[in-house]
Amino acid sequence: MMLQQPSDEKRQNTRVNFKTRIILKAGSSEIILEGNSRDLSVKGIYLETVQDIPVGTKGLIEIILTGLEEKLTLQINGNVARKDKTGIGIKFDPMNLDSYTHLKNIVRYNMDDPDDM
Repeated sequence: MMLQQPSDEKRQNTRVNFKTRIILKAGSSEIILEGNSRDLSVKGIYLETVQDIPVGTKGLIEIILTGLEEKLTLQINGNVARKDKTGIGIKFDPMNLDSYTHLKNIVRYNMDDPDDM
């Protein structure tokens, strides 16, 4: 997978392309939004979707990890930090140690050079 660090952005966390299924359960009416991810870091994720979710929407993000013997789903609270015509950027809230460790390992294993982390 390819490391993503656009020069015109002020991101300080390593981001990687990581394609997997994401579910966002958000809003008082329990909007369930499914889409594919990209641009994953330990601080957030970009979700490709055409559904209009307002910036500031809080919800539960489920990151479904595949390729394992047992299905593993990370559940992390977060909020929509930005949106554009192809999707939404979700910023993660502070999370438990297990979720953080899984995310950090996903980013590390998908980097061009894991020693940069």
